[in-house]
Amino acid sequence: VFQLRLASGRVVDVPLMDMKAAYAPNSMMMSEKVTHFAGAIGRFLSESPRRSNVQGGVFPAILGTVILVLLMAVVVSPLGVLAAIYLQEYAQRGPITRLVRIAVNNLAGVPSVVYGVFGLGFFVYAVGGSLDALFFEDRLPAPTLGTPGMLWAALTMALLTLPVVIVSTEEGLARVPASLREGSLALGATRAETLWHVVLPAASPAVLTGLILAVARATGEVAPLLLIGVAKYAPGLPVSTEYPYLHLDRQFMHLGFYVYDLGFQSTHLETVEGLVFATALLLVVIALLLNIAAVLLRSRLRNAFKPQEAI
Repeated sequence: VFQLRLASGRVVDVPLMDMKAAYAPNSMMMSEKVTHFAGAIGRFLSESPRRSNVQGGVFPAILGTVILVLLMAVVVSPLGVLAAIYLQEYAQRGPITRLVRIAVNNLAGVPSVVYGVFGLGFFVYAVGGSLDALFFEDRLPAPTLGTPGMLWAALTMALLTLPVVIVSTEEGLARVPASLREGSLALGATRAETLWHVVLPAASPAVLTGLILAVARATGEVAPLLLIGVAKYAPGLPVSTEYPYLHLDRQFMHLGFYVYDLGFQSTHLETVEGLVFATALLLVVIALLLNIAAVLLRSRLRNAFKPQEAI
């Protein structure tokens, strides 16, 4: 047993088997402190958690968060854009269209935990249970797809962020000048060709804005994930070298849930306080980088299509 005296004067007994490294910061040179700090950041980002998440890094949580957001974006992008195109370009103006728009706006205000309950009941139990009965009958009663996992979490988050993408894309389509459509049609293009080659490229900054808002929201949402796939510690990563390489049926770790678990569920508050703030900062940095990338790409697209808007 190794005894440590804290700054408060309290003596703590630490088993030697639990000690991974020891260092004396007061006797370090500045270069040594910088090297040690960089190494600590690297270990924090690349290692897996240990001892009920109170030690180690957050790599599984980072990987789970990134994969969830990417899957959500792949699902919500075509659905949101197609729905906005139909409402703006093809749907007739009438009470039904107005009701659909009201429903979309109301969905944006539904509490996120309600989406989690819906995802658990519809995707996990109804869809997943039906797929298990059709394709994995030999494994029953042990569920294969009828259990919370990455796939159902991504679909639920896609529903959660779908109104944001629809509203933003529809506003972008509405801002495209009518002269662009008329000029394209006058040159012999069909309505579909005009939409694909003229209208959508001009509205791409708005589409990207809606997508990045959806990604930023999905990055920090925790409440729905509590019901549909997130785990305090997942035994396996969502990706591996084993076929099919991307395991959508597995549970996963998430940075937002990691912060919640450490900050509100851990009994070692003095030990995990630094981890809570570091993980929260990492989550903010990831969301900030996503938004910065979106702003830069949106500005580039806007400048690319500025001559068309001036016609």
